[in-house]
Amino acid sequence: MCGSSVKYTHLLRSAFLLVFAILLGAVVASRATDAPKRVLVLHAYNYTFPATTIASEAARRRLLEGSQHAIEIEADFLDLARMPGEEHATRTANFLREKYSKMHFDLVLVVGTEGVPFIIKYRDVVGAGVPVVFVGGSAANYAAMQLPPDITGIMSGFDLDKMLELAERLQPNATRLVVMGGSGRADRGWQQATREAIEHRKRKFERAFRFDLTYDAMLAEVSRLPSDTIVLLLSVYADSAGRPLIPRDVAVAVAKASTAPVYAPFGTYLGTGIVGGYVETYESMGIAAGDMALEILSGKDPATLPPRINPGQAFRVDATAMKRFGLKQGNLPPDSIVMFREPGVWDEHRNLVLATLFVVGLQSLFLAGLLFQWHRRRQAELSLRESEERMTFTAASANIGLWQFNRATDELWATQHCRVLFGLARDTPLTRDTFLAAVHPDDRRIAVNALRGILPGERPAVTDLRVVLPAGQERWIRVRARAYRDGLGTSDQLSGIFVDITEQKSAAAEAELQRQEVTHLMRVSVLGELSGAIAHEVNQPLTAILSNAQAALYLLAQDIPDLAQVNEALQDIVKEDNRAGEVVRRLRALLKKGEPKSEPVNINELINMTIALLRNELISRRVTMEIDLADQLPAMTGDPIQLQQVLLNLIMNAMDAMASMPAAARCVTISTRANRARAIEVYVRDRGPGLKPTTGHKLFEPFYTTKDHGLGLGLAICSTIVQAHGGQINLANDEAGGARAAFWLPAQEDLMAAQ
Repeated sequence: MCGSSVKYTHLLRSAFLLVFAILLGAVVASRATDAPKRVLVLHAYNYTFPATTIASEAARRRLLEGSQHAIEIEADFLDLARMPGEEHATRTANFLREKYSKMHFDLVLVVGTEGVPFIIKYRDVVGAGVPVVFVGGSAANYAAMQLPPDITGIMSGFDLDKMLELAERLQPNATRLVVMGGSGRADRGWQQATREAIEHRKRKFERAFRFDLTYDAMLAEVSRLPSDTIVLLLSVYADSAGRPLIPRDVAVAVAKASTAPVYAPFGTYLGTGIVGGYVETYESMGIAAGDMALEILSGKDPATLPPRINPGQAFRVDATAMKRFGLKQGNLPPDSIVMFREPGVWDEHRNLVLATLFVVGLQSLFLAGLLFQWHRRRQAELSLRESEERMTFTAASANIGLWQFNRATDELWATQHCRVLFGLARDTPLTRDTFLAAVHPDDRRIAVNALRGILPGERPAVTDLRVVLPAGQERWIRVRARAYRDGLGTSDQLSGIFVDITEQKSAAAEAELQRQEVTHLMRVSVLGELSGAIAHEVNQPLTAILSNAQAALYLLAQDIPDLAQVNEALQDIVKEDNRAGEVVRRLRALLKKGEPKSEPVNINELINMTIALLRNELISRRVTMEIDLADQLPAMTGDPIQLQQVLLNLIMNAMDAMASMPAAARCVTISTRANRARAIEVYVRDRGPGLKPTTGHKLFEPFYTTKDHGLGLGLAICSTIVQAHGGQINLANDEAGGARAAFWLPAQEDLMAAQ
């Protein structure tokens, strides 16, 4: 009994010391106030590539566990192996630039070799001068890139001599060596190094290099190999037909089909049926990259940290694959790591031993756990109170009011700043009716319906309302509200914020007014260019009217007037007058300045009207017009004046593009059709020299022009008008030559559904 008492006292003392150490660590951690560090992880490939996934996850854990600062990590997949084209890289860069335009990063972690040229070319995506740490790739690849001093990282060892040594030990009687790899850009980087390593080996084999096979041909090739063949499998991101592949999936298929042992230098291939190789784990590479990133985040200059090779290489083999081909473990090099062995006695009973230790440890730490939870709860209550005070102060500083509302009891809680936003006095009770009374009468129903329709788990509801202040001024308030379930499972609890967006609304209204002014000026400018053609268009009916009037006067002056001819002349006068009036009406409509309107639009009729307006301009420029308008297009609504301005600009641009072409080749083609989504598509094609590759993506930018006399606003305004109608516009080279402008507009029912 005495010995048992001493043992129990010793356990209590150990538990007390453990609890004290945990509490001390919690107090120290709670005082850390360093600002968070932001890290962007860019995967060169997509999530289906296990190598980059393993490395990035290891780096992420290392950053979170080893940093003295709070770490915020963002991640994106570049998918450069499956989509190697420059267009995809440019689109991805533009997407990242827009996505992170409001965010500053302290470090970029690039996982995968192909991501390094991308980040070098598009440094402005995350901000110039942001240090970059890469993971993966050989030293030869990075030596050829001539990296800037602020880009460093962890390189793969890729020791082919060691891998060949392993293969020769396990297959001492092998007479043939077959090296297989892919045809992708990333695959080709390994091929020359592999050839050089094999050439310098003392032991000579009958060699075959298979880097130009399709996926099916590769499987057929390995299925016919003699058993005394050594097969080295490199990366296969794409086959010779350009088919994108996942290297690990290829390794599974090759190992299954092969009649000879297969070796590889990549850790992710282990467990697929590959015998093994001199490999490094991608987890170790991620950890090494995480350590380097932590050094840079702590203030170390990346220029003082040159790229280094991951030290985690080792001989690793698959025991199951060795057993399949009858390879002996006794031939393995010293310190080889044998994986996937059949469990021994200790492995079979490990859970029982661990369970026993767990029960004993649980009894010893039970009291310590209770004490720790009590202290943690007390600290949480204090932290919550302080956090609420800081949050309220911060929200008020940003002109934001916080609130909570119970729909079942009508109980409302709001910060003091909510009173300021709604113009409520300090002694005014904070109730739902008090706030609704301050809302503009036209917006109250909107506010009530928005709050009633919120359901738990949905996205926050966002509503913009007008508030009438006591002095009569109006203020715009954005209400963001979200429902959540309380402890009883009911969904009557709402919480949200009030944000003053008056200045934002005023700026948006001013911008819209200025856009309308510029749009109107552009219409006037286009008509100014057409002034000669328009004058000719009006002069023709006026000349005809004069001639017919003079003829009628002459006939009436006869002793016996021919009334039939007089009537015919008068009818011609009426016809020509209507013709001149129609021209004037078109011009007045285009020159009219007013608010945009929405009404039914027949796009084919609008095209014909526009061509009629441009008829003399087409004749003077010796341009022919071909029209292919589809029948029974879906109904649509929009502003006909704005849409006619789009057509005018596109047709004028097409004529300008063909100014240097022979007259016989000047032809503008306009066509319409309805696509499968019931959207109306309009095409304007010319037969000019086409677009330069370097200017295609800039044409819709304001003030960018390829004309000597252009302002650079025409296409920008066209893009704005089409997008305002719910559509899209693009400009590209046509397959038949020249350029093709295309825009599509949604049908009437689709536009109403979107709104």
